[in-house]
Amino acid sequence: MKAFISNLKERIFTGGEILFNEAMKLAEIADEQSFHLLLETAHDITSRFCPKEPDLCSLINAKSYLCGEDCKFCAQSSKYQTGVHRYPLITVDEALGKAKLFEKEGVKTVCLVTSGGTLSEKEYEQVLRMIEAIKKETRMEVDGSLGFLSIEQVKRLRETGLRRINNNLQCSKEFYPEIVSTHRYEKRLETMDNLQEGGIEICSGGIFNLGESREDRIRMAFELKPFRPKCLPINILNPRPGTPLENQPRMDPKEILKTVAVYRFIHPTANIKLAGGREVNLSLEEQALALRGGANGLVVCGYLTTAGNPLEEDMVLLRQAGFDTARHPRACGHAGETQAIHHSIGLSTS
Repeated sequence: MKAFISNLKERIFTGGEILFNEAMKLAEIADEQSFHLLLETAHDITSRFCPKEPDLCSLINAKSYLCGEDCKFCAQSSKYQTGVHRYPLITVDEALGKAKLFEKEGVKTVCLVTSGGTLSEKEYEQVLRMIEAIKKETRMEVDGSLGFLSIEQVKRLRETGLRRINNNLQCSKEFYPEIVSTHRYEKRLETMDNLQEGGIEICSGGIFNLGESREDRIRMAFELKPFRPKCLPINILNPRPGTPLENQPRMDPKEILKTVAVYRFIHPTANIKLAGGREVNLSLEEQALALRGGANGLVVCGYLTTAGNPLEEDMVLLRQAGFDTARHPRACGHAGETQAIHHSIGLSTS
């Protein structure tokens, strides 16, 4: 296995790519020595192709309404009684206020996230005004996760100042019908094509532990390859009460760490970002291990409906993993301000 991993590393370092069957062989590693070698090599690839500075962003849950889709993992679906806070699209001033609060903490990128498949024309215009206001009154980069978009909408968002658009595949094409029935996987691929055609940076990843197989997780990584995502967020299911997956058993942490490392072999230049669910599926030590084993970024200051690690803990994790945090959120740890952020963006602390 040592020679196999070394040969793959050399191939990737010289511009080559890993094959599906090779990725599966890595994912099936069972012995401790090979496991740690896999993580170490993934870190070597990260160090070769990615900046020393971690890729961090914070989310603004700009619309938490009754989404008509039936994604089995989602607390914002109208199909389930989950008790999350519901509200229509926030105002421009509210979005700007939240962005400024993140900027005060040192966060450099904010992502506007809206529930639902497609924004109405009125909502879309309001999102454009949000982007304009944040770009004008802060120094932050602005990204968006705005549902299904046409090429024309993508181009206008880019021209307004949006840097990057998130459109997660969530899981493999084969497994997708087990998770969503209200739209087809091809709808997500159509939006990905529109993002490419519209000339904007792509953020796309998925969620582990939806009930998929190991092979499904590796398939998803390869299905992402044609789109060359700049950012690849990895979520791990945090089962939400009221959803069909509320009783899903937790995934083996070692399996999570292995998969993150294999994703780095498949996507050597992407910013692989640990996102929702990391704090309930991985210990702090395991999160640090993931950051030394292929990941090079985090979503910080909470998620859409749940709070994550305190900001100061994430800064410690990043420093322990060897990342340069000097230009990112301060690591001194102001718990009161972290709680203020959670309150401002309507997050549960559980």
